Amino acid sequence: MGSPVIAPIADAIVASALAASERLVARATAHGLAFALDQLGDIDIPEPEMARIDKAQLRALATLYLAADLEPAGIIPAVETLAGLAATGATGLDLGAAEPLLAAWWRDRQDRVSAAERNAFFSRLFGTSAGPVAADAGRNADFEDRMLGLCEGLYKLDEMSSGDPYGGTAQQARVRAAARGLVENLGQAGGGITAFMATEVIDTLKQAFAIVGHPDMRRNFAARDIWDVVGGIGRIARQRFRPAGPYIRRGKAGMTVIAWLADVSDNLGRIGGPIVTIGHPVVGSAIDWIEATLDIGEAVAAEPAPRGERTATASPWSALGS
Repeated sequence: MGSPVIAPIADAIVASALAASERLVARATAHGLAFALDQLGDIDIPEPEMARIDKAQLRALATLYLAADLEPAGIIPAVETLAGLAATGATGLDLGAAEPLLAAWWRDRQDRVSAAERNAFFSRLFGTSAGPVAADAGRNADFEDRMLGLCEGLYKLDEMSSGDPYGGTAQQARVRAAARGLVENLGQAGGGITAFMATEVIDTLKQAFAIVGHPDMRRNFAARDIWDVVGGIGRIARQRFRPAGPYIRRGKAGMTVIAWLADVSDNLGRIGGPIVTIGHPVVGSAIDWIEATLDIGEAVAAEPAPRGERTATASPWSALGS
């Protein structure tokens, strides 16, 4: 059975990002693992010499970064909620042809990576989490600073360039050092289970996307796109999901930046020579990551504090990984 037609632009953006992440996972796990989406070109990731991380882990980490930012946007949590309501007959909706998909989701719930497991894993890799994480769970507290350093270095590559397509020597050195630092950080945070978890999470996202993108789900909620469906599920379940746009933008940009480390990883341990041009697409992704992160930080800072608590005024960067 084919996937439902994804007409709205917002849905197509997520479909494109998911296709990109699937290709990365396919290359990470290799050896005959097949996926339904295959419209992305190859992304080749050589072995970084300076960090304890292999090619499969780096590919998987790029994919998992996208998944980590889709979590607070609510696709998987919304489907988990709706499947539970549907199992008890509490939705009050005519699910139509989407009902078997929800029934299969509910039936297989014990075999799926749980929200708590996903959040703990994302926290260990990227220092971010869309929900509570156990006190003894690890957190990569340095990732965001390293990512910010690299994105700022790429953004400022054209400072004092004097027409040189590579920018100045000092700017190239800054990008090289920041790239090395990020690869080393990911090498320390990633583990042998990374590629497996990427496969599991992306498969879960595919299933969730097929449900919230189903025409009968859009009909039920008079939805223009999948985010209207997610919002509709939140309303009937009295849950609130954060606006998806900035998270999708940051997730795609972060995935691109981490995958770009592949192209330059062989050169990061060497001295001298430029590693990226001012016009390289990764520079645009770095800018997108910074801008989306600022948007997220400002939105989180503006959220009302829980009753009885007071929130001090803070820079948007204080909510960098929220």
